[in-house]
Amino acid sequence: MWFGHGMLFPVVDIYEICKIWSAEGFGHVPWSPDYCFGYGYPYHTFYAPLGFYVGALSHVVLGLDYGPAIKLSFYASFFLSGLFMYAFVYTIGSRECWPRLAWWALAVASTYALTRYHLTDVFSRSVLAESWAWTALAGVYLGMEIARRRIWAGMLLVSLMYAALLLSHNITALWATIFIVAYPLLTAESIRWPISVAVGGFLGTTMSAFFWYPALKLKSLAQSAGTATGMAGTPQLLHQQAVFWRQHFTETLGYGPSVPGPNDTLGTNMGFTVLLGVLLAMIALFQRGLTGKQRSRLAVFLVITLIVLFVMSPQMPWQKVPAILLYIQFPWRLLIFTSFFGAAAMAMASPVIDRWIHPAILTSLAVIFAIPTLPMISLPNVIKKMSPQQLSRWNHRFERKGFYAGADGRDFIPKWVQGDYLKPEFLEKYAVPENRLTVTSGDLVCENYHRRGTIYEYTYKASTDSEARMALFYFPGWELRIDGKIQPERVRLGADGLLSVSFPAGVHHAELKYALSPAGRFGRNLSFLGCAVWLGAAIFLAIRRSRARDQQRPPAQQAQAIL
Repeated sequence: MWFGHGMLFPVVDIYEICKIWSAEGFGHVPWSPDYCFGYGYPYHTFYAPLGFYVGALSHVVLGLDYGPAIKLSFYASFFLSGLFMYAFVYTIGSRECWPRLAWWALAVASTYALTRYHLTDVFSRSVLAESWAWTALAGVYLGMEIARRRIWAGMLLVSLMYAALLLSHNITALWATIFIVAYPLLTAESIRWPISVAVGGFLGTTMSAFFWYPALKLKSLAQSAGTATGMAGTPQLLHQQAVFWRQHFTETLGYGPSVPGPNDTLGTNMGFTVLLGVLLAMIALFQRGLTGKQRSRLAVFLVITLIVLFVMSPQMPWQKVPAILLYIQFPWRLLIFTSFFGAAAMAMASPVIDRWIHPAILTSLAVIFAIPTLPMISLPNVIKKMSPQQLSRWNHRFERKGFYAGADGRDFIPKWVQGDYLKPEFLEKYAVPENRLTVTSGDLVCENYHRRGTIYEYTYKASTDSEARMALFYFPGWELRIDGKIQPERVRLGADGLLSVSFPAGVHHAELKYALSPAGRFGRNLSFLGCAVWLGAAIFLAIRRSRARDQQRPPAQQAQAIL
């Protein structure tokens, strides 16, 4: 694995996911039991899981080691972003008979996939969640364009890609939704198309409810994630991290950390090829060769690009923005939208630009400006292979520095947690019991202990009802079974935010498990319903198309097929 800002945290995360899957079966993993020195962490309750699940599936299905599995997830997002952009441009161009269409689709896809900030996301910042947002964003717009002529197919693709967007990166999905809603409203020729897009978006929202619904319902229970201020989303900090206009005229590679001011070398600029495409599109907007519909659509893409550039600039009045939009933390995260809409504007202007420049030149420019990133791709792995024990030790070392699942600070730690439980000196002085159980009243004796995934199993005996403090953080979703029977009233919030459990007298087998919170169960059921509807619609579409093809066959071929 290359060593970007994310370091080995993505590798550790898919290792943790795979451990839980092997113990409990495939499914959503809202609770990571090994983080925070074993106290547990609701990481994927709040942090979008799509890219990590792709990496985990690469390990489980393909048998890849954890490092190559996470690299495959990065590269898959990178390739698919260009592929969906190519398909988006080709869908529109084939409908409108653009010149040199295949070349223009390739030029725009190359510009989008190889733009500077995209390379920064993948190879410098190593942020897996945002990397998959590049793929999902292009996929949603592809689905919308398909829905103009083929409503059912487009609607199904919109729902699938919008679900992927909601599962890829929270902040990008929030801002992207604004632009996704605006696009059909500004470019529709009839009300039928925006309605089909809205239905697809609603279905995608339902399909992904297992993640976003509990995240919204439970965010107030986390120490920092409940407010934009807690996630460093204040107008003052956003102004400090603004992208200055002149930064877009400097192609920086993006090795170091982001620093306030115009001399940031992180690679937070829209990219020369995108900038050139936008300038050419602006000129083409006022030239002959475009229909009225094409000209208005081009204007939409250009205006959105300019709006996003302004939002990232020092002139943006963040103090007047709704609080929910302040979660962006860093304005340069919006560069994904200047990349998409800027590259798309170049495509929409291609009937005119094609008279001035061959798209192969733009493709070459996109590749040339990406060449400085090659050393980052071709460098040997910092660590070629690590055993699971080595990964755990590496993560433990960074947790001692205050990094939990790669998050710097207490972003998702439950709000009730108090005391020094996560301080290394406290852990050294007060060792955590191996079975994570301390009897506070009664005479419970643990005779056997076993842990698998988020399940803690105890065989014990007690002559009287006993109370125990668990070295586990409390969070909605914990459940206790005594001899197979669920006992919800015996699990509750204890002192300092730890889990308090009551054990009945006798000899029993107890199973303490983090399952799903009530909000998580509701979201899961919504997702099951949405997926069932999507699957039913897909089967209906397949049957209808099969019958349509049969009806188009000549009678002789139909009779031969029957025989």
